[in-house]
Amino acid sequence: MRPRHPAPRPSPAPPPPPALRASGPARAAGPAHAARASTPRAARPARARAAWTLAALLSAAPACRAGAAASPGAPAPETLRPLPDRIDGSTLLGRDAQRAAQAGAGPLRVIGADMVSDGDRLGAFVEVPAGECMLAMARVSPTIGDVDLFAFEDDGSAFSTDEAADARASILVCPPHPRRLYVMARVMSGAGAVSVGVQGVPVQAADAVARAVGARGRAGDESGRLESWPGLEAKVRAHRGAVGARWEDVRRVALPVGSRTASRIGATLDGGRCVDVLVSPSDEVASLEVVAEDETGRIVARARERGQDRVLLLCSTISIELSIAVRSRGTQGLVAVVIGRSQPGAEAEISGATPIDRVTEGRDLAEVRADHGRALAGRGYGAPRVSTGAARLGSRTTLPIELPAGCARIDVLAGRPLADVLAELWSDAHALLGRARGGARATLFACGSGGPARIDVESMAQPGPFAVEVRKEPKAPPALVAHPLAAARLLGRMSAAGLADAAAAAGAQAVALDASRLKILPLQIPANTCAEVIAALDAGGAGVDLRLVDTSTGESSLARARHVVSDSRCAGASPVPASIELRLADGKGEALVLTRTSARSPSP
Repeated sequence: MRPRHPAPRPSPAPPPPPALRASGPARAAGPAHAARASTPRAARPARARAAWTLAALLSAAPACRAGAAASPGAPAPETLRPLPDRIDGSTLLGRDAQRAAQAGAGPLRVIGADMVSDGDRLGAFVEVPAGECMLAMARVSPTIGDVDLFAFEDDGSAFSTDEAADARASILVCPPHPRRLYVMARVMSGAGAVSVGVQGVPVQAADAVARAVGARGRAGDESGRLESWPGLEAKVRAHRGAVGARWEDVRRVALPVGSRTASRIGATLDGGRCVDVLVSPSDEVASLEVVAEDETGRIVARARERGQDRVLLLCSTISIELSIAVRSRGTQGLVAVVIGRSQPGAEAEISGATPIDRVTEGRDLAEVRADHGRALAGRGYGAPRVSTGAARLGSRTTLPIELPAGCARIDVLAGRPLADVLAELWSDAHALLGRARGGARATLFACGSGGPARIDVESMAQPGPFAVEVRKEPKAPPALVAHPLAAARLLGRMSAAGLADAAAAAGAQAVALDASRLKILPLQIPANTCAEVIAALDAGGAGVDLRLVDTSTGESSLARARHVVSDSRCAGASPVPASIELRLADGKGEALVLTRTSARSPSP
């Protein structure tokens, strides 16, 4: 008989590891505890091991979620968190900003930098000092193929743009300009980083800075959107060659137009200057209506037709803000709008065959005369001889006057509603002594032996009263007395840029010109000085070219006009050796050539 062995006593279950130890609330005795008490002893070890295993797993679950307790001295665990880092815009702009600074620009100011893609925009408002230029640049990472750059006015109109198909966009905005502009870059192709920055530029350094970074916005530049406009540049050159004078581009934009509402672009007309507007439509635009409006919305001029193109030429003695409104008659499309600005007083250089719209404010004749008398006070003039009359449209009003010996100033002053007047001065031998046209005032000069003469006055718009005031000039330079017609043209050109008298032209020299020969005169421009050269033809010749050449570098500028022409050139820290080249287009004759210098404006 086999001996009976006692049942083996179950060994106690091992305690759980410390890291997995549960720390729950104490369990109270209840039915579950009573059930365990009645369980057979043989099943207890297996059930105990299963319970401890389950407890270990349940204890490990929250530990995995929260992370195991770090041992002392271990590094803190890394967590996901946003960073305050920003793109360093100066990295993309730095190289070109340095080039601009070496050419005379101020420090770089980054106005925005971000990651962008097709169609995204980035920009900010910039305040630009009135007498300073602004260079704006947009530079991108290699993953962006094309970016455009704009400078908007507060009304939303584009003041300057660079819309060339290029990954480098730059514009240079120079006076006159709005006080505040919104500079914005727009990505046209690609995705990546873009940075927009601005730099202040002294007016005198504008050309050098534009060349250094390839900025648009200077004279002769296009916005880039017009680069592929067929024949536009040739059309602009031919148009301005026919108009005469010298022009500086202030706006070149492609403007979408439709028939329902007019598209508008702003233009500033400074007192003593003229503005030339050429609007050229694309092939899909059949006909256009173009008008110039003042700040109140009043139409001050309507564009004239030149084939499919429209042209406007406006001159003013007062400063005024204009809006050029363009509307298509029928189809939608694009038009190229090119706006040029003349030099001060350049109206005298414009071809006589070119129609000019004059912008002026109508005032009573007594008020006009009183203001004019105050402007001439203290300049050495005596009391004027006064004649009055009424100008009519389509006919001339003739008044006899007596000219003093030497030089005389003759002012034709218009009272409302007369606002555009043409005046011609004739000698008693029926020789033309001078011609002038203006808004509230037209000024002529006469130099010679004096005597009886007559003046013809004609209204070019609305009829109205006028007064003729004749004053004797305190001084009469001999060269002016010997060449009366050239003297009248020279003094008229000087007066158009501001009040001038015969004494200011004492340095004029008489030069013989021939269409078959080139006349060269030496010119030395002192350091930090600008030299202006004015050439006025006497009787016998027509059409004069003036070219100023920097003989040290070969750089030159060219200006053309029918009877009087002017140009200027400046020197920096060192004197500039230069020459004056004069060429007559037709005939033979003499000209009065005046060179006057002025201090170059200091950099802001």
